[in-house]
Amino acid sequence: MNNYAVARTFERIADLMEIKGENPFKIRAYRQASQTMQELTESLEVLAERGDLKGIPGVGDAIASKTRDILATGTTPLLDELRGEIPESLVELLALPGFGVKKVQAVWRGLDVRTPADLLRAAQQQKLRTLPGFTARTEATLQEAITAHWRRLREEPVGIALPDTESLVEEMLGSGAFSRVELVGALRRRKDTVPMRTLLAVAADLERLPAELRTHNAPGDRDLVRLVTRTGGSVTAWLCGAARFGQYLALLTGSDAHVERLRARAASRGRRLDTDAWGAAEEEVYAQLGLPWIPPEMREDRGEFDVAEAGSLPRLVEAGDYRGCLHAHTTWSDGLADVGAMAEAARRLGYAYHAVTDHSKALTVARGLDEARVLAQREEIASLNAGFAGGFRVLSGIECDILADGTLDLSLEVLDRLDVVVASVHLHRKQDEATMTARIVRALESGVVDILGHPTGRLLGARDPYPVDVERVIRAAIANQVALEINAYPDRLDLDDVWARRAYELGAVLSINPDAHRPEHLALLRYGMGQARRAWLTPEAVINCWPPDRLFDWLHHRRE
Repeated sequence: MNNYAVARTFERIADLMEIKGENPFKIRAYRQASQTMQELTESLEVLAERGDLKGIPGVGDAIASKTRDILATGTTPLLDELRGEIPESLVELLALPGFGVKKVQAVWRGLDVRTPADLLRAAQQQKLRTLPGFTARTEATLQEAITAHWRRLREEPVGIALPDTESLVEEMLGSGAFSRVELVGALRRRKDTVPMRTLLAVAADLERLPAELRTHNAPGDRDLVRLVTRTGGSVTAWLCGAARFGQYLALLTGSDAHVERLRARAASRGRRLDTDAWGAAEEEVYAQLGLPWIPPEMREDRGEFDVAEAGSLPRLVEAGDYRGCLHAHTTWSDGLADVGAMAEAARRLGYAYHAVTDHSKALTVARGLDEARVLAQREEIASLNAGFAGGFRVLSGIECDILADGTLDLSLEVLDRLDVVVASVHLHRKQDEATMTARIVRALESGVVDILGHPTGRLLGARDPYPVDVERVIRAAIANQVALEINAYPDRLDLDDVWARRAYELGAVLSINPDAHRPEHLALLRYGMGQARRAWLTPEAVINCWPPDRLFDWLHHRRE
């Protein structure tokens, strides 16, 4: 059982404890332990064997003991006890927007509602309005929310599917059963949500594959093996010979529309892409079809064939182009590492700068900073910069809330003294489209905003975007020289690839940021890079990829 599986178990304990109404401090401890374990670079099994579990931040005797239980049996007595008291299906109700613990308790105890399907029936039968705090409008809103929730469940967020599947790939290669394994399908195209996890593999000796990783290998079905990850994720591995790896890699990577275009080009040459021999390298396949190799992220049939035929494929942005993070948090607000630790982690990655953008005061749940604390943090950053050699620089900044009327959460005078201002919507998300759009545009017109953070407010698999005219926001950002963020945190990936490409086409600049809350989060950049490449972004379009002096001049010029 890997770290992620243990972390998910603690998350489930916290969910059930919350529904039960347990001590909030205990609940917070389990959630914190879950987050920390997901981000560990060392195996929990190894730490347990060494007796080092209590060296993990936030892990004391109780959580260490439960971790050992989970590693040994997959569960722990506390979880078993909670499952005996609370229907586990109630946890799914918590995923519905605006449906918190009190409402879950009310529908469970009042109407014996245990699942989203139960809740939908109760709303359709107008039973919810019989409970205190529920109205006819609540019933209508919930029916829409449940439908949206089920729609989101059809696809898995890439932040869950990708690392889990990559762990399986490592096991497959380490087993000796496969000589080559590659991600294909939506995972290779780095879609933000994944309908199916698929791999392409060259088998060496399937008998060497651990039995617990296989769920199906039917006699005669030599082209397909169904595998299961250590966390229970289902993966389909297509098998082929090494000589045809390239053609199957091309066939299994692109969207259906992209692959149909490939097949049509092959047919126009009197050949079949599925059966004829095309070569071991994917580049050979595209070359024989009269095309340069098209990056996987572009293979959606959104115009890539036209630019490929014209010889004008863009040089897509890469991680190596990235010069520094412009949106990150510290222990001054809701981060889990201090300014120095975050800066040092960025410096070790070879970055030229790192911006500290803690939350502003409106976000009290995140211990947001008021003007006095912002200026005190600015002094700490200045002192820290004095000790750095080699030109590395920490930028003083803030993630400033855009208030309900479009004004900013801190005074313009203080904001103007910072190196970088990220403005974001966190509160009052239920405004209508016209009000929300005007609110954001007003903030962009303030003259002190450098980056619009996670512009649509979505959370993959949990929360739809708030209603907003994204096109109008993009045009306002361009008019006011504000960068639009691709928030790389895998729960967000906001802007998405479609809107990011539209912004680029209109002439906007963008900023890719991991929204890091601890040093390990800086590695989340790769998810944002995936979205940026799907949007066809070049390094020139991303301000984090500009030479540092150019970026600093741009920020300074905006202040003037």
